[in-house]
Amino acid sequence: IPEFDNLYLDMNGIIHQCSHPNDDDVHFRISEDKIFANIFHYLEVLFRIIKPRKVFFMAVDGVAPRAKMNQQRGRRFRSAKEAEDKIKKALEKGETLPTEARFDSNCITPGTEFMARLNEHLKYFVNMKISTDKSWQGITVYLSGHETPGEGEHKIMEFIRSEKAKPHHDPNTRHCLYGLDADLIMLGLTSHEAHFALLREEVRFGGKKAQRVCAPEETTFHLLHLSLMREYIDYEFSPVKDKISFEYDIERIIDDWILMGFLVGNDFIPHLPHLHINHDALPLLYRTYMAILPELGGYINENGHLNLERFEKYLTRLSDFDREHFSEVFVDLKWFESKVGNKYLNEAAGIAAEEARKNKQKKQKAQENSISLAALEKNEGEVTPKTTLEDEAEDDDLFETEFRQYKRTYYMTKMGVEVVSDAFLADQAECYVQAIQWILHYYYHGVQSWSWYYPYHYAPYLSDIHNISELKIKFELGKPFMPFEQLLAVLPAASKDLLPKCYQHLMTSQDSPIIEYYPPDFKTDLNGKQQEWEAVVLIPFIDEKRLLQAMESCNKGLKEEEKRRNTHSACLMYWYDKDAEFQYLSPWPEKFPAIERCHTRYKTIPLDAWHVEITHNKITKINKSALYFCGFPTLKHIKHKFYLKKSGVQVFQQSSHGENMMLEIIVDENSKDQMVENVASSVLGKRVFVNWPHLEEARVVAVSDGETKFYLEEPHGTQKLYMGNAVPPTKVAYVGDKEQSMWVKEVQGISEQYQRRKGIIIHETSVVVYAQLLTGNRYQLNQNGEVYLEKQWSKQVLPFVYQTVVKDIKAFDSRFSSIKTLDDLFPPGSTAFMLGSPYYGCMGEVHDSHDVIPEGRIRVVFNIPCEPQLETLIQNQHKYSVKYNPAYILASRLGVSGYLVSRFTGSIFIGRGSKKNPHGDHKANVGLNLKFNKKNEEVPGYTKKVGNEWMYSSAVEQLLAEYLER
Repeated sequence: IPEFDNLYLDMNGIIHQCSHPNDDDVHFRISEDKIFANIFHYLEVLFRIIKPRKVFFMAVDGVAPRAKMNQQRGRRFRSAKEAEDKIKKALEKGETLPTEARFDSNCITPGTEFMARLNEHLKYFVNMKISTDKSWQGITVYLSGHETPGEGEHKIMEFIRSEKAKPHHDPNTRHCLYGLDADLIMLGLTSHEAHFALLREEVRFGGKKAQRVCAPEETTFHLLHLSLMREYIDYEFSPVKDKISFEYDIERIIDDWILMGFLVGNDFIPHLPHLHINHDALPLLYRTYMAILPELGGYINENGHLNLERFEKYLTRLSDFDREHFSEVFVDLKWFESKVGNKYLNEAAGIAAEEARKNKQKKQKAQENSISLAALEKNEGEVTPKTTLEDEAEDDDLFETEFRQYKRTYYMTKMGVEVVSDAFLADQAECYVQAIQWILHYYYHGVQSWSWYYPYHYAPYLSDIHNISELKIKFELGKPFMPFEQLLAVLPAASKDLLPKCYQHLMTSQDSPIIEYYPPDFKTDLNGKQQEWEAVVLIPFIDEKRLLQAMESCNKGLKEEEKRRNTHSACLMYWYDKDAEFQYLSPWPEKFPAIERCHTRYKTIPLDAWHVEITHNKITKINKSALYFCGFPTLKHIKHKFYLKKSGVQVFQQSSHGENMMLEIIVDENSKDQMVENVASSVLGKRVFVNWPHLEEARVVAVSDGETKFYLEEPHGTQKLYMGNAVPPTKVAYVGDKEQSMWVKEVQGISEQYQRRKGIIIHETSVVVYAQLLTGNRYQLNQNGEVYLEKQWSKQVLPFVYQTVVKDIKAFDSRFSSIKTLDDLFPPGSTAFMLGSPYYGCMGEVHDSHDVIPEGRIRVVFNIPCEPQLETLIQNQHKYSVKYNPAYILASRLGVSGYLVSRFTGSIFIGRGSKKNPHGDHKANVGLNLKFNKKNEEVPGYTKKVGNEWMYSSAVEQLLAEYLER
């Protein structure tokens, strides 16, 4: 894991993960204090993984823009309905559900009592960690809670834009953003920062749906390096470099790449008809872009501003997809019409229906007369029948007529319009383009209108989006909803208890002026998607004016506590101050102790403090220095070529079906640099970077070509690096048959791993380098009293093919830059641990050592814990030791078989099923769970594994006797 300056957390994913990890289990219950404790623990683990050096930013979703609320509303209606259906099914099966109320995930919405309590506990947690954990004391901590308007990830991006706008911003700041949303990739790329990575839990595709793991220690986390993704995007679009008349700029290409991603839909706008990611929509968008870019005269997305003229040209070229898709169903459509007569066309009504009938008649007549051909004309040896050209023209007319009718039917059935007029289509085009511009502003500049939203469940056809270049798009900023207004706008009636009582009747009473916004049943439409969660939820859009009018008469019923909850507040900035000392009271004294000595200061950040003025056409330039930042992979430093090819690269659990960007390393096999003796003289005992493109620092200890092996001749445990022209002690040996066979297997394994998992072809390997990876650094003191770092290398030696090894690159390392002397390393008041004897492992505090530092010593006061008195326990250990017996002894005493003892002490799953469904829908584990074979885990005091045999204590015998009796 590389070193990061700033860590940002999109908190809502953590809150959901820690409160309802398994929505399929209707029996699951969790207490609120357990949820808060889980969240605290999750935050600690993420902080410990990344270890930010400067900023730790926690952002909880506040009130969202109106454009996002439509998606939130649909998601909450669906989740409430799904929960209700699962409970109903469980009761129908005869299952007994817990009496406690289940956790309603819809309470994770700004303004609820749960979120208010969570916010107070997060404040408590931040104060506690800064006061007690030294790793939190040298950084700035931000908490943007649910009371601060805006989505969590967009509040984070607002902070990043604000920092970048400062005159002394460091362009090499290293960012890590945690979150579960896919659009974080887009957001991260909009920053145009060179070192930006996304952190998230592992996603497993295919197979049986696995239960989410709540414990972060059991979770596999992945880092997605946007720095590497930027280089791959550059490769994919590089073919246009020589075709455009203007400057090729990867920053502008990335901006257009982000824009194209919006066309397949996101949280604010539906996807264009038939443009689905799993149907190769993205490659189509990219191919079209590269084809049209030379004709555009510039880029489409100008730092978040849509160039309408260029965008229209792009959409016009892209609209060919509409016709291509329709041509695939054209034959089926004509067959369908022949089966139902002209009912399809008549019902649709309109001019196009008449055109279709006439054109069909013409086509039939043309086919009857097709036997008689016109005179043939000879033109350079080719024969062109005129009748064929006429038929093709009539066929084209028929195609276009039915294509228009096909789209009319889409608008009539999907959007419920009776007449698809030119005015309607013009409005569709304008709304869609306006949506794209709003989203661009949102991603690049922040919210430009709190009240705007896309007013349809479906998008228009590409071929209907035209005449847009002269549109004047403006937005009124407005103001965000208040928390209770959003709650009433997004929650279903099933979650009415999350609202103050004075509003609840608006969702359930038939006399409510807005009752139609809370349908108990609703339809969903997959609309070409595959997963149920992707379906369009067909519920009416909220009318803001009607909503606020209905709420107005109820506001007087709010309690004082509810009025305080229905407000917006600023972000909080915390830091450590050793001079501050006060008691911080616990928000829940029975569960969490008060902080007796709190050393935290904070200040509020005004809501508009991070707003940056929109600059048209200003792009941040990336620092392209040759300095390598350790841990951030790059495709530089090794010569290679690249191309798109379907190679079945396995990034996740299965091979990809589409094209992969393949990298092919270029190796000059005739070069003397590839000879094993030359490789050995250049890298043996030296520092190199292996595992390209991830570039991990390593120390080379051996080099082999499968026949000859050069290796360091040095004492075991040596950590020395041979710098410059220093010649290491080297020994040469000839490889035997067994080692040669192993060499071949190593090369095959590395080659297969590179091609199958990384999409990199390394070609034939002639030399393998054996190296120790860097595990850390250790401070050492020389004879002059100067501190230096000694690299610590792994004891394990690993093989790496030489063509993926990089030498002689400058690597940035900030950890040692400020440490020069022993006084710098151990300033008074700092914490130290004893690694020698006596008092190994004890923690101490460094005291003023200026008088002994010249001697290479420091003065430390250690806190020595009392040693327990164990003599009596040792003398009487025979009385307390647990005796274990094999299974057959327990079996004979209990009168059962050894097999039953083995099974009952492990796991036994019993399902309610039938012959057709032997596994049933619900399984119960009736075993005692005292041993776990797969995990090789035992329960102390009950079971113990000796070799391959399980042993059982007398406590297990008592348990089994009681178990069998019951």
